[in-house]
Amino acid sequence: MKKIILPFIGLALCGLQSCVDLDMAPHNQVASGNMWTNSTLTNQGVAAIYQRLRGWGVYNQDYSNATPAFEALGMTTDPYRTPPYTKGTAGSSDGLFSNAWKNFYEGVHRANDAIQALSQPGGGGVDDETRLRLLCESKFLRAFYYTRLNELFGRYGLGVPLYLEPLESVDECTKSQSPESEVWAQVIQDLTDCINEPNFPDYYQETGRACKGAAYTLRGRVYLMLGAKYNYDNTVGTVTSTSIDQDMLRKAVADFEKVGECGFGLFQNGYKEIFTEENEGCEEIIFAVSNTDKMEGYGNATQRYCGTRSMVGHDGVEGWSYFAPSNALVDMYEYKDEQRDFDWNDIIPGYFDIPANDRLIYFLRDSVANGQPLGGTELRKMIRQKINIVSEGNRSLYLPEGNEARLKKAWENRDPRLRYNVILPYDEVYLGGDAQRLNAGDMNPVPYVFRWPVKQQRHYVDLQEDPSWGVTAPYDLMQDGSSEAEFAYRYRKFVMEGYECEYAQNSPIDEPVFRYAYVLLMWAEALAQLDDLNGAAEKVNMVRQRPSVEMWPYTFTSKEDALNKIRNESRRELCMEGVNFFEELRWGTLRETEFEPFMNYIAGAKTCNGIQSSGNGGASWSTTNDYSIWPVPSTEVEKNPNLQKTPGWLY
Repeated sequence: MKKIILPFIGLALCGLQSCVDLDMAPHNQVASGNMWTNSTLTNQGVAAIYQRLRGWGVYNQDYSNATPAFEALGMTTDPYRTPPYTKGTAGSSDGLFSNAWKNFYEGVHRANDAIQALSQPGGGGVDDETRLRLLCESKFLRAFYYTRLNELFGRYGLGVPLYLEPLESVDECTKSQSPESEVWAQVIQDLTDCINEPNFPDYYQETGRACKGAAYTLRGRVYLMLGAKYNYDNTVGTVTSTSIDQDMLRKAVADFEKVGECGFGLFQNGYKEIFTEENEGCEEIIFAVSNTDKMEGYGNATQRYCGTRSMVGHDGVEGWSYFAPSNALVDMYEYKDEQRDFDWNDIIPGYFDIPANDRLIYFLRDSVANGQPLGGTELRKMIRQKINIVSEGNRSLYLPEGNEARLKKAWENRDPRLRYNVILPYDEVYLGGDAQRLNAGDMNPVPYVFRWPVKQQRHYVDLQEDPSWGVTAPYDLMQDGSSEAEFAYRYRKFVMEGYECEYAQNSPIDEPVFRYAYVLLMWAEALAQLDDLNGAAEKVNMVRQRPSVEMWPYTFTSKEDALNKIRNESRRELCMEGVNFFEELRWGTLRETEFEPFMNYIAGAKTCNGIQSSGNGGASWSTTNDYSIWPVPSTEVEKNPNLQKTPGWLY
């Protein structure tokens, strides 16, 4: 049964601001001393700790902080509006850093208040079994928040302030950073307490709650980080060495094995079906943020920001097309039967030999069918205008009848997850909606095909049928743009079809934090670092050869080969799940995969792979700040002079 974990609206665990700002209504507060006195208040108090999962950067509804925006900091996703961090202009005062710092510490302080109250026999006004379970949930969440703080702000030994007791006043936020190793030790201790508690369930049937499987997953990931430290050097822009601690890696392997013993495993009824409301409580989802479309602010906003104007909720709100799968991600999905990487030269010889701007010629729609003009005069005029943008010597590459068929070959015989995750040009139909028809009372799903060029963002289907355009079902996928809609790959993953949701910005589909496929890929990485290449391949192949994916099995020729393939599998499998940025940062590959040309592409560029965008794309590694570690926000340093400024950053 799905239950949404909601906090008590007026909860005030402590009246702090800045690092402990609870943003709750002051006229309806429950003082901390009275908070843990009965079952209702205690459960609401623990729910308030979960609530901080929604506010910091991933699992948020704000454009600049939602899952897609955070995903766009890594290599799998390109933003329509490039954030300052990927532009290379974000300084220590940027809101990305201060928002994350504040929200993580709000979660920590809420957890501290709960842990103190629930650590006492009889605490919380609940039976002892419930008390111990809620205590473990609180410790797990504190460990999760400190993990994020330490891996973002505490790298290279710096650490973050370690608060383990409730605070009464903002004046008590005066600690300096504890060393990185001490923070990891506390995280491990909290998770070990959870694992050793008999009343903490292995597998929680209620979605959105932490369980022992989640504790093993998080502790295993911490052991992995400690067991394989990829030593990035900002002066050269790459990893120069890897520090290996085999004991930590063996502990990671042991923890990942325990996750399966807790009852988790790969979902066997289809990769695409994992990301549906029906299956969000399946055996693959270890820990997730629970969502609903019945309450504003408690839904998944991914589809609003990734969906096109052809994605429409019952409320008539459309998608905004703000975030798109990167060209590198699309190319990363291998051939299914040929046991090799995808290569554009197989489809269009010399594909990368012409300028990127000219490659748009390959993505244009047909203008002729069966020897006769296709579409209306306005449509054909737009095609000619696009052809004329291309260098004169390359205009003959356009095939008036057959341009679409040539491009479609690029999507054939590919890893099935490509079509599950991405809406591809001239490929499978996307069943969406039409706001104009919805307003007229017609809620029949509308079939669309991704074509280009297309008109402005609200070129509704009745307008498309006008003789000047001349398109009938399946209609042109509507995308953002004023006089002309932009053209970029679009996410299918987490984007509703038809009119499945009441509200476009509040999808009920849960957002996975830890999924068993992720466990297997981390497990494979640990085994590879222990030189067990066969064992590592076995774990990766479990992900690759699951039902509905059924890709060819990997064998690894070396540790380097294993790590490269494991990382690419992670990028393909876990896209748009809030994972990639953290992994690129941990691997020390963020700069080379997101901020430098990668797989023949410039990340987030306006024109990339011939795909046009009117956004302000592009990515640049800062010339003045070390983006491989996030800075202690300048506002926090001003309030607490005991905080050490982050080395490598200007203040």
